[in-house]
Amino acid sequence: MEETTLETRRPERKIQELSDQLISQIAAGEVVERPASVVKELVENAIDAGADSVEVRIEGGGIKRIVVSDNGCGIPKDQLALAVKRHATSKVSNLDELESVSSLGFRGEALASIASVSDMKVISRVAGEDAFSIADGEISAASGNKGTRIEVADLFYKTPARRKFLKSEGTEAAHCQTVIERIALAYPEVAFLFVANGKPIINLPASSIEERLTRLMPRDFRDAHRALDIKAPALRLYGWVCLPTAARSRADCQYFYVNGRFVRDKVLSHGVRMAYQDVLHGSSQPSYCLFLQMDPHKVDVNVHPTKSEVRMRDSQAVHQFIFHAVEDALARTTIVDPSSGEMDTALPSSPRDASAQAPAEAPVAPTVNPSSFRPAQPKPSRTNTEAYLDFSSPHPKSFQNSFPTTIAAMKVDPATLSANHATPKPAAEAPKRPQPLGRAVGQVCGTFIIAENSAGMVLVDMHAAHERILYERLKKSFDERKMPMQEMLIPLVFTVTPEQMATFEDAREELEQLGLELSAVGPNQLSLRSVPQLMINQISQAGPTIVREVLDDFRQYGKSTAMTEKRNEVLSRMACHAAVRVNRILTIEEMDAILRQMEQTDRADECNHGRPTWVQLSAKELDSFFMRGK
Repeated sequence: MEETTLETRRPERKIQELSDQLISQIAAGEVVERPASVVKELVENAIDAGADSVEVRIEGGGIKRIVVSDNGCGIPKDQLALAVKRHATSKVSNLDELESVSSLGFRGEALASIASVSDMKVISRVAGEDAFSIADGEISAASGNKGTRIEVADLFYKTPARRKFLKSEGTEAAHCQTVIERIALAYPEVAFLFVANGKPIINLPASSIEERLTRLMPRDFRDAHRALDIKAPALRLYGWVCLPTAARSRADCQYFYVNGRFVRDKVLSHGVRMAYQDVLHGSSQPSYCLFLQMDPHKVDVNVHPTKSEVRMRDSQAVHQFIFHAVEDALARTTIVDPSSGEMDTALPSSPRDASAQAPAEAPVAPTVNPSSFRPAQPKPSRTNTEAYLDFSSPHPKSFQNSFPTTIAAMKVDPATLSANHATPKPAAEAPKRPQPLGRAVGQVCGTFIIAENSAGMVLVDMHAAHERILYERLKKSFDERKMPMQEMLIPLVFTVTPEQMATFEDAREELEQLGLELSAVGPNQLSLRSVPQLMINQISQAGPTIVREVLDDFRQYGKSTAMTEKRNEVLSRMACHAAVRVNRILTIEEMDAILRQMEQTDRADECNHGRPTWVQLSAKELDSFFMRGK
């Protein structure tokens, strides 16, 4: 191999203007990465043309041949030659239209880029006129239906080096299918037909968004999902999110659309991921299909040649809107009232205004008062914070004297009941709240509560359920009061990057609200002087790492959840240790108390580790175990 020298790296050449063909081939390198890129550009053009039916046929994984046909408005004869030129488009004509573009395409590069690396033929007919075709710059009469048909053959034959980077025909065909499915999810009113090597792969008639999602999303997602439709000023988020029990090991079922355009944006995906942080198990990945509608003036889609990335003016506000919308949807329990078949916390029948939401009043259980669940004999000399902190100490036994460790320690206080119900109604007149989980009838294996409701039998993991109840109560307790602080005996001094130091200067107030008292002690050094008391052990062990993580979050997303996550880790461990243990024999009254509290607790479907807390077995399923009715 020849040795590379300065002379060979920097040949003395004159600056010259590139040919149009070479310019198009360079542009094709950005737009046309593989056959799926061609399919994406042509299908998006079809939708922009107003088509309600799109047909895609490929051969050899799209390398040999791609044909995309639509029934859109078509291209007039006098515009065919212009349509295949670079930077020629009908979608934008000035800067204002570019800044508020609502079409999928707008660059005017797709057809020229595709033609520069393949043999391309365009056949189009406008309503009321004859059809014409253009190939190699020549226009001729043709036959065809209303709309446009584009044929692409021998992709990358003009640039053989690019062809070497393609995968097998099967892999390329799979990428083409994925692209079509992504677009089809966002446009259910459009019918799609995808044929590979003469075999129909996708055949989707025009339908509702619910039907389209049902057809294209995985089965486990369809069987365990939550719909949401939330509105705020100039924003709307709707679609489906999976329940934690339907999470996947890979992030291969995550679809996010902004104004009908599929995008991969770290701010948007981070907002969704944050909403799942309390309910996902391990490294599981959530599945979702979400559609964000917003003012086109507030989102810039002219960021990436393939238009797969966007930039928003107020990304922090959008991030928080997405986070709270998805979190609210996941917080609703799937516990249903078997007698009505409806969700106990039902979805709104119409989009609700997220900006005007009022917190719902806590429902009152029919048999017990939630506020009466407290330690039977708390120690007045110890504060709750001190008791919580005992879990991070080597001797956590003192904690158990001031916090309930079993359901038996959470018995109803008659005095509290009488105080909250000074004039109780007669039993016959007392309003009855539905009990979706039914009534407890027993306990099995020292772990599971057996309950009976009108739908059949319910099995509840008593430890997991009680753990979630205590965890949600601890979080609410800490959110409702000022976080106690503790000064570091010896301040932690550590280095940060220039970007992190700049973020610190911009976010001093936000950092103080998180309980981090920081000060600059050098050009690239920070001193940590005070931290939340609950997290003193974690900060002592990994304070600099946590602070750097917080600063990076603020720089990327305008907000950080690192401190909340660390706090919740402590609260989760506390709830796990305090929850009723396996092999603890409960009375029927204690079992019913768990069931009633589950019906009133957010995220009661999963424990703190993302595992399910209960399952429903219908009467039909029970009959099938014994072959009844066969």
